[in-house]
Amino acid sequence: MILLDTHTWIWSNSATGELSGNVKKLIKKIPTDQRAVASISLWEFAMLATKGRITVKIDPKVWLDNAIKKTGISVIEISPEIAVESCSLPGDFHNDPADRIIVATARIHNLTLLTKDRKIIEYPHVNALW
Repeated sequence: MILLDTHTWIWSNSATGELSGNVKKLIKKIPTDQRAVASISLWEFAMLATKGRITVKIDPKVWLDNAIKKTGISVIEISPEIAVESCSLPGDFHNDPADRIIVATARIHNLTLLTKDRKIIEYPHVNALW
């Protein structure tokens, strides 16, 4: 199973051409029921859309519904274990709460995280690819 970082998930549901060739291949190769996003990614998308940092041609609620229900991607909810892990990640990791929850989700569920974020890719305590 793979975990898509927020930007990876948004780009995979858009015609932006932002995904790396490697990530495109991985996403196509992995069955839909083996793809997931952390629930915090839904909030991140809503914030980006509401603040105009990303443009979607349809209502953000409809976009979210399509990006989840129509694609069959799993949404991994924040559990007590993920919440605690996000506050006590090993080593040195930055303080962005959403990134901490996404990394903790990948760690707790032993998932490969697909992200373009260099800080996450270089973090040695999570399996991340781009």
